[in-house]
Amino acid sequence: MRTWRLCGELFLFQLVLVRYSIVEKILKKEKFNSLITGLKDQGYKTIAPKKDNNLIMLDEVQSADEIHLDHVQTNNSIKEFFLPKTEKILSYRMEKNKVSIEEPEGFAVKTVIFGSRPCDAASLPVMDKVFNWDCTDKFWIQRREASAIVTIACDKCDNYCFCTSVGLAPDSKEGSDVLLTRISDDEYLAETVTEKGEKLVESLGTVFTPADNPGTETLNRQVATVEKKFEIEKVKPWLDENFVHKVWAEFSTKCIGCGACTFVCPTCHCFDIVDECTMSKGDRVKNWDGCQFKMFTLHTSGHNPRSTQDQRWRQRIMHKFKYYVEKFDSILCVGCGRCSRVCPADMNISEMLEIIATENSQTGDKE
Repeated sequence: MRTWRLCGELFLFQLVLVRYSIVEKILKKEKFNSLITGLKDQGYKTIAPKKDNNLIMLDEVQSADEIHLDHVQTNNSIKEFFLPKTEKILSYRMEKNKVSIEEPEGFAVKTVIFGSRPCDAASLPVMDKVFNWDCTDKFWIQRREASAIVTIACDKCDNYCFCTSVGLAPDSKEGSDVLLTRISDDEYLAETVTEKGEKLVESLGTVFTPADNPGTETLNRQVATVEKKFEIEKVKPWLDENFVHKVWAEFSTKCIGCGACTFVCPTCHCFDIVDECTMSKGDRVKNWDGCQFKMFTLHTSGHNPRSTQDQRWRQRIMHKFKYYVEKFDSILCVGCGRCSRVCPADMNISEMLEIIATENSQTGDKE
């Protein structure tokens, strides 16, 4: 029996090597300009990490000299290229008894997002579920179809990273079309994840070169080690039983309700719709909004069902780790840590989840 098992494992190992011998390609840093030029020639806009004073922002680049890869995480998330901060969803004009409506066109531009982190890419299939739910959002869907995601696996991390605690990894392939992993100072191993990614790599010709020693490059992958901080399986059962608990007020005492956490989060997707108009014409505009703002749930009557900051903080945690899970069977968090990095009050969401997941919190006092 043991012999058969060893033979089976050897066979599987050989299959893996065969697979990698087919899909492994190399992208050298010296080819970055050729890559961007090749994408331009095909009508793509290239988005990549770009240094802006002290910030590292995902933004449009025109040459490889603008690309900055020596960072843990970009300050902005991939979200804004599919769900912009503000966008016009229609224009209307009223003439006598007639109302004419004009819908925007050309909003879905062919785009390659190059160098985003795996946690960012993993947010996209999570968000796909809500934008394809009871009403399909054509703006999100068409932008997704027009875009390709080329991620770079994390080779460094910081104390805010917790992707491994939510079921991901620094080299996760979820949401990526192509995954690049550093194997030397100037070389990346390229793995195509989807048919879209395979076609993109093939269309760029000699920008990606065959691996010299297929299988060997895989062993040289430089991937960060992210410590697992809590057991995600323990979080939802606790939330199911503790809508009322003293920990909400205790942890949220220093929250100032600025909403920065929701804006940098790649999976927060709340928005408001307003009409910017005159008497006869106007635009209907969709703008980012957030559950941490006091006015987010304020009724016209003046009643606010979430009038205190601890209630709004509870909503943030409940939405990500209970409500969304129940609705879509997905955690609404990818462990990127941006919310904690940007928080002016130094609130750390992973610390809250650690409290929830511990045995003491499981049996702790309610209010």
